[in-house]
Amino acid sequence: MSRFEEMGKNRMIVLNHLLSSQELCKSVWYKENDYLDRPNIEDPSELVNNNIFPFNHVPTLADTASSYVTFSFRDYRPAGSQFKSGLLHFQVLVHKDLILTEYEVLRYDHMLAYIDELFNDNRNLGIGKLQFYRMDEMFVNEKYVGFYIQYKLWDFN
Repeated sequence: MSRFEEMGKNRMIVLNHLLSSQELCKSVWYKENDYLDRPNIEDPSELVNNNIFPFNHVPTLADTASSYVTFSFRDYRPAGSQFKSGLLHFQVLVHKDLILTEYEVLRYDHMLAYIDELFNDNRNLGIGKLQFYRMDEMFVNEKYVGFYIQYKLWDFN
């Protein structure tokens, strides 16, 4: 029996972790290239389903320049008789007009670093620690640059 009843709870844990990082929230909310110097986001929940999506795609990419983070759980499979393994998959999408920043780092590099800070070696999902698995570019379209980053997780069957 696979027992996926924890999936919804885990989705909320991941979403709350993302919203807990003011740096990440600022990087997706503000369009200015000095986004980290902007005021804190008073209600980060406003980002949910606008800039941060708890599923694997952005329903409609904005015509105006925007940044996004999506996440999903992927590639679950048995790992022995008592455990299953899977991937926590994030996508970072940034409009080409928002890539450059005032910080000598590209916006999507900041976003990936904040996600990694939150989730690499994190113990809040499944058993053990989340482990960085891989990161790579992905094609989005001519206006948006995309990257994905994945973490391996383990859970009981």
